[in-house]
Amino acid sequence: MEKNSKSDSNSCFTILTGLAQEINAPLHSLLLSSQKLIDTYKNKNFEYISYKDFRQILNTMEQMNKQIRRCYQTTGRLKILGQSKTHRESCAINEIVEDILGLLEQQCRDSKIKVHKHLQKNLPLVHISRLNGHQVIHNILANAVEAMPAGGNIKIWTLYKKRSKFVTIEVIDEGVGITSQHLPRVFEPFFTTKEQGVEKSSGLGLSIVYAIIQSVGGSIHIQSSLRKGTQVKILLPVAL
Repeated sequence: MEKNSKSDSNSCFTILTGLAQEINAPLHSLLLSSQKLIDTYKNKNFEYISYKDFRQILNTMEQMNKQIRRCYQTTGRLKILGQSKTHRESCAINEIVEDILGLLEQQCRDSKIKVHKHLQKNLPLVHISRLNGHQVIHNILANAVEAMPAGGNIKIWTLYKKRSKFVTIEVIDEGVGITSQHLPRVFEPFFTTKEQGVEKSSGLGLSIVYAIIQSVGGSIHIQSSLRKGTQVKILLPVAL
């Protein structure tokens, strides 16, 4: 029990230690943007405002809104992590997979991605809440879809062997893959290879997935090759 408690504590601490860095960036941007507005307009007469001034104020507010949204999304993901410690529920993992595939169906169709599912019937319930199971499976499948902008195939299996203590969920994609240099770091909080444009990621997804799975006594393993695809294998404990 002491070992599990220490592992849970370390997982939570690892994520929380990066929280300041993740939220500090948008907060710093908010500080600079708001100060710029104050410095530019604090001595202006607002009986009349030019269209140029109006556009500048509006554009600045839009940028501030994006940064606020980023903070909100970050704390929202950490809230889900906190719930993984308190809700010791069970769920049917095949139902979760079907739900997520339904949510991603249009995105897969638009990206010319074909999903091949092999879901073993009559799986036992797994020891994870439906909320956290949804978080885990959605993150893994969404990552697989995002890794294949040019289309391809995703394979997903669920498997249970009699008298085993775990249900296996396996996802294989044909996406861009992960370099051998980056692979050991994929579970680090705030580490991401999505650094550009609208696809920029906070880097919290897989670290939260890892912490959730560890908190229920499961495990997750990732193998990947650049330009060949990625294989994710998750073991979730059977509910007693």
